[in-house]
Amino acid sequence: MKQISKFLQDFSGARIVSVLAVGLSAYHLVTAYFGTPIAEIHLSVHLGLALTILFWVHRQEAQGARRIIFAMRDLALTAMALAGSGYLALNAAEIQQRMLYFDPLTTGQMAFGGMLIVAVLEAARRVVGWPLFALGAGFLVYAVFGNLLPYPFWHRGFSVQSVIEATYLTHDGLWTTPLRVTATYVFLFILFGSFLVASGAGTFFTDLARALAGRFTGGAAKTAVLSSALMGTLSGSSAANVVVTGSFTIPAMQRAGYRPRFAAGVEAVASSGGQFMPPIMGSAAFIMAEFIGVPYLQIAAAAIAPALLYFLSVIAMVDFEARRLGLKPQRTSETLLPVLLSRGYLLLPVVVLVGVLMAGYTPARAAFYSLVALVVMQVAFDPALRRRFVPYVVEAMDQAPRLIGQVTVASAIGGIIVGVVTQTGLGLRMSSIVLSIAQDHLWLLLILTMVSGIILGMGMPTPAAYVILAVLLAPGMVEFGVPPIAAHLFVLYCAGISAITPPVAMASYAAAAVANTDPWRTSVTAFRLGLCSFIIPYMFVYGPGLLGLGSSADLIYGTLAAALGAVALAGALIGWFFGPIRLVMRALLFAGALLLIQHQALTDLAGAAMVLSVAAVAWMNERRTSDTAKGRASPSITRD
Repeated sequence: MKQISKFLQDFSGARIVSVLAVGLSAYHLVTAYFGTPIAEIHLSVHLGLALTILFWVHRQEAQGARRIIFAMRDLALTAMALAGSGYLALNAAEIQQRMLYFDPLTTGQMAFGGMLIVAVLEAARRVVGWPLFALGAGFLVYAVFGNLLPYPFWHRGFSVQSVIEATYLTHDGLWTTPLRVTATYVFLFILFGSFLVASGAGTFFTDLARALAGRFTGGAAKTAVLSSALMGTLSGSSAANVVVTGSFTIPAMQRAGYRPRFAAGVEAVASSGGQFMPPIMGSAAFIMAEFIGVPYLQIAAAAIAPALLYFLSVIAMVDFEARRLGLKPQRTSETLLPVLLSRGYLLLPVVVLVGVLMAGYTPARAAFYSLVALVVMQVAFDPALRRRFVPYVVEAMDQAPRLIGQVTVASAIGGIIVGVVTQTGLGLRMSSIVLSIAQDHLWLLLILTMVSGIILGMGMPTPAAYVILAVLLAPGMVEFGVPPIAAHLFVLYCAGISAITPPVAMASYAAAAVANTDPWRTSVTAFRLGLCSFIIPYMFVYGPGLLGLGSSADLIYGTLAAALGAVALAGALIGWFFGPIRLVMRALLFAGALLLIQHQALTDLAGAAMVLSVAAVAWMNERRTSDTAKGRASPSITRD
């Protein structure tokens, strides 16, 4: 027993996991440069190794006999994952030649497929939680027993063999778009972010943001917004962004005079916006490009204006809050030129990334070249990093597979759901159901979609929630006449803003842990600060010009109207707009912001008139108060 315990302890050690993680990173770098093998090999290698790493990183701690039992269970799950994916990789040619749904499955194929599906479900439960496990398992059960359900969910029912075949041996199940994009593109961008974090580059973005905004009113909070936007642009993970940048920005905001809960809320909202900000936008944007069938750069270009509005609203809120509290600008030692001269080379990889994409290369090749540019720049300009080059590379290549695990599992479960929806025809029926409920009311369809997205996003990563909504609800929006890019960006925003939406707000909870504040109150504050992010999707659905889907005049007009609405909303929520404003004026500001959502001449004119009227009254009241205060402070003059 002691020998078994020692063997399991050695096997589960960090060294073996690190070797597998570095190996997976090296595999992706090689395939990014030389090209990926066929899907049956490439995707199965990625999934098998990713699951193995996850099972030994996310372990349940125990002592004595229970520890041995848990280790044996993890060994069994590892064997199931490797066997299921290994069979597919080793027999890729044979599987490609079989006739789908005609050639019967062999006993081995049934066994290997079943084992891999079980391994994926357990990984989802362990890494993401029970909601994603229940969703994946529920769809598999629905595929078999859907014949027992009433219309519109009824279908003729499929055998277990047919479900395993569709899930395991076709490109409509596990190996569909979400996992293919994760294994081909997303992993490389996660690896790019790992190299950034391992080099300590996160402090550069904080210093750069402080140099840009630190001297202004509310400079500490504006620094947090800008640094989170810069870091989130590259990482795309809201919770991870909170941890990386929040450890610097939240204490700085508290020292500047912001309440701890407000500081944590600002960081959570700003970090969540990173997944909407080009050029990387998190993994969901790459999946979106595959779904819609348009180049990724087109999606990134369409997303620029909404993302800028998102951060404009947050900056307006922290500025108004600073003025309401009477916070004064702080002195800062950082200036832009020295920061750029010392570490500005860290911006070059982003330039390389955009340039390679614009040259027409694939996102995988662009990620590879930008990563190479990052390493070369760091080695050339950072002497300290040169001295620890090998540990730096190993650390980055070790961390990336651990970070990609959640996205990989979510993509695999998303693939299972896509396969079941395709096999049963549920997607077409869901579109008709939603359209029949909404009738001729687009606003009702959008509200139903947003509520669904927020609920799904609470229990799973943004990519998984996006995939499900893109399959089930986005087609209905397109049928309603919404442009495909607008429909899918709407879905992405719905899935992403769940990170700051109570009761399960992962970005807010992470920020609360850094600030040592109450998680629930922090999530409520973040929800209030991020309220504009709930409105922006309606703006670009009703005004597609905001996405560049029209003339330049439409884009400029839509952006200006939306910007006015975003600033007005911030003023209404904070209670400051050129001065303190009372409840009635806040209500007028809020109404004006809502009128600016639907881009029609009459509503825009009415909304702008309400906002400008409140601004004029608030400005005059503030001037009158200021003049009165000056008059009281000035000494009286007497004549002889």
